[in-house]
Amino acid sequence: MDHKTIESKWRKIWKEKGVYRAKLQSRAKSRGKKFYNLMMFPYPSAEGLHVGNMYAFTGADVYGRFQAMRGYDVFEPIGLDGFGIHSENYAIKIGIHPMDQAKISEKRFYDQLSRIGNRFSWEQRLETYDPEYYQWTQWLFVQMWKAGLAYRKKASVNWCPSCKTVLADEQVLVRMPSISSSLSLRAEGLSERSESKDNLGGVCERCSTVVEKRETEQWFFRITEYADRLLDNLKKIDWPKKITIAQEQWIGKSRGLSIDFTVKGVKRPITIWTKFWETVFGTTYLVLAPEHWSVELLQVPNLNKKAVDDYVKMAKNKSDQERLAGAGDKTGVFTGVMATNPVNGESVPVWIADYVLKDVGTGAVMGVPAHDERDFAFAKKFKLGIIQVVNYPDKKIDEQVKNQEISYEGEGKLVNSGEFDGLDAWGEGKAKMAEWIISKKFARWETNYHLRDWLISRQRYWGPPIPMIFCEKCQWQAEKEANLPVVLPYLKNFKPTDDGRPPLERAEKSWLYTKCPKCGGQAKRETEVSDTFLDSSWYFLRYPSISSEESPRRAPARRLLVGQPFDPEITKRWLPVDAYIGGAEHAVLHLLYSRFVWMALRDWGYLPKKLGDEPFPFLYGHGLIIKDGAKMSKSRGNVVIPDKYIDRYGADALRLYLMFIGPYDQGGDFSDTGMRGMSRFLARIEKLVNSPRGEAKHSTPGWNRLQHQTVKRVTQAMKNLRYNVALAALMEYVNGLEKYFTSEVKEVPTSEVFKSLILMLAPFAPYVSEELWEKLGGKFSVHQQPWPKFEERLATNTTSFVVVQVNGKYRGGLEVKPGEAKNKALMIKRARFCANVAKHLIGKTIIKAVFVPGRLVNLVVK
Repeated sequence: MDHKTIESKWRKIWKEKGVYRAKLQSRAKSRGKKFYNLMMFPYPSAEGLHVGNMYAFTGADVYGRFQAMRGYDVFEPIGLDGFGIHSENYAIKIGIHPMDQAKISEKRFYDQLSRIGNRFSWEQRLETYDPEYYQWTQWLFVQMWKAGLAYRKKASVNWCPSCKTVLADEQVLVRMPSISSSLSLRAEGLSERSESKDNLGGVCERCSTVVEKRETEQWFFRITEYADRLLDNLKKIDWPKKITIAQEQWIGKSRGLSIDFTVKGVKRPITIWTKFWETVFGTTYLVLAPEHWSVELLQVPNLNKKAVDDYVKMAKNKSDQERLAGAGDKTGVFTGVMATNPVNGESVPVWIADYVLKDVGTGAVMGVPAHDERDFAFAKKFKLGIIQVVNYPDKKIDEQVKNQEISYEGEGKLVNSGEFDGLDAWGEGKAKMAEWIISKKFARWETNYHLRDWLISRQRYWGPPIPMIFCEKCQWQAEKEANLPVVLPYLKNFKPTDDGRPPLERAEKSWLYTKCPKCGGQAKRETEVSDTFLDSSWYFLRYPSISSEESPRRAPARRLLVGQPFDPEITKRWLPVDAYIGGAEHAVLHLLYSRFVWMALRDWGYLPKKLGDEPFPFLYGHGLIIKDGAKMSKSRGNVVIPDKYIDRYGADALRLYLMFIGPYDQGGDFSDTGMRGMSRFLARIEKLVNSPRGEAKHSTPGWNRLQHQTVKRVTQAMKNLRYNVALAALMEYVNGLEKYFTSEVKEVPTSEVFKSLILMLAPFAPYVSEELWEKLGGKFSVHQQPWPKFEERLATNTTSFVVVQVNGKYRGGLEVKPGEAKNKALMIKRARFCANVAKHLIGKTIIKAVFVPGRLVNLVVK
């Protein structure tokens, strides 16, 4: 078959016939129960999609096609996540303006996506850089402001000197070579005792540049107000374990005690927060972050003052990542001030050290060197006291702790802990000590979260302008909704600056200055743009409401009617998403943000309560395609562009190979050899369909069993997205069919046997399946036919098939129970009376019977 001709032919027919056009407007027009099949849309930041992208999209499409054939009304949209630093950096690299490059990339990406053969609803496509889309991204920002969830404050933020913009904590990776995980650790994800000397500092997730810390005013969303719901709801959704664990750890809810240490001359106590209060009697010093509020209030003796001032100044000039990277060789300075340990009245020295960060916990920690490796190293370096407060059952370890050779954290009995001596440190002792400390009003229960508010502003050009206006009189005001979108102006000089000033500061005055929405006076627009993850946090809500009835692309009349980005009735019909397929790398970025936005919209009444708490009840994380044993990257020169393989072998061969390369949730190593193998497999199927054959009216037991067993195996595999298993079953099916044409089996298969093959192949190879279905006389389209069914009794091996030959030639077969198949006398007797065999025995004498138990009876006659 000429795959190029076939692909062009069927793409045209599918479009003309509206085969994949979703019936979004009315339940009455629906074929059946809805199925919203969503894949994470691509960001067009390079020359085009590589096979890793095609792997993700093909797997999602196979699932959608399978559900459509099971009777669901499937909606499978696509779009481009085109705003953001990735796209802008690519435009800078090739010397084209992002607005111009967006249209070039749009055509390139959609051409590729069209060729791969997915069942996209093209009428509902969207691009995040289209003003008609980002109008609603800005609308969402305004709703956050109205609800008190958007705010601006001065904060110490992550700054990427290469990308020249701030980054959210979720966009900073912490390099820790001692930990191997498919999910990178994120910045500041260190609990009180989890900091590691192996920590190499934080890097930008986009360019791997070491990030810095800067004090600057930024916009934030109060995602922390939803921390408990985001955490609790993880129990309600069907997601991969590694992704729910990643979100769980990122939210980082911990219950502990806030314990107050008093300092002479400071009215307010220094509070530390800890989960390890059972060791509080072992505190021998306190450590403050250089930025801690109490540093300026401490009555530092003159003898220590210069050293303290110099150290604080030096520490503040270092990034958090530099400070954490030096955790193995700690620095610090003694303030000359003593604090009082409330549990025993002991005086402990107060130190300042840069490894303590002001935004982690309270910015102050208690030093318990006998039972914490970090504290032990600090105490040893500065010759501070070490008090053991837990005895360990392992005598060797206990002796080493006692001799101050090591620190150790583990189960044991409390010692040097007053009335709690002898109690289990992690059991009764811990519980009773908490009760006692709280009763004495030295401490109180507090819950801490690792999650920080979402830093939403960016100092770049290519993004939706934040719809806020600053008036000297009225301060910050949101742009009126009727004036949205605030259209991104075309700047000739759009490149980012080293000083962090947004490029939009260079916009025309007519854009930059406007009227205050409140008082009507002179005011200035915000020149920062929003994080690209805001664009993708709600796109799944927009897709179904892009009407295909009122215009080819948009629904302005409907949009104005409902006054929100999604039609209430359509949203009620199609949401939540039934299957969301994408990569695990978005665990604490897109997936977390989308959940937050969904919850907020639901709280504001824009989404009906009946839609549930979550936008994606079912999420499937696909694996990774590598090349030559390594992740694809330009630096390695191993990026595989799919176009040449589609040109040479066809889209179906590529789809089949990608789905057979390994388990879909794991991926595999791409090879040209595998592509050639799949091309040959398709050729074998074509040959089967085109080869002349007889036509049986009724399927024989052998074909019945093969057909029903295969349908069962493939169906079960498809339900679980085990595509490589499904294709292995289809290959066995093809092997079985080929035996008929090689004279190993003489029973003629019915057309249904071949049709079942094409129906099961259809989700994987949409073009070839459509062509072969037409040749088999099937009703158009194969993709609108019901999925083949199986009968359990026929799919189960309750019988054996014994071949009957006469003088070595196949003459028939026997369907027998497994126990009977080994009975030679019975099998020979039944073989003689087999209908097709009996006529070959007329006038003949059986001189010998060859018997292979369970498989064969060969009657030798003369």
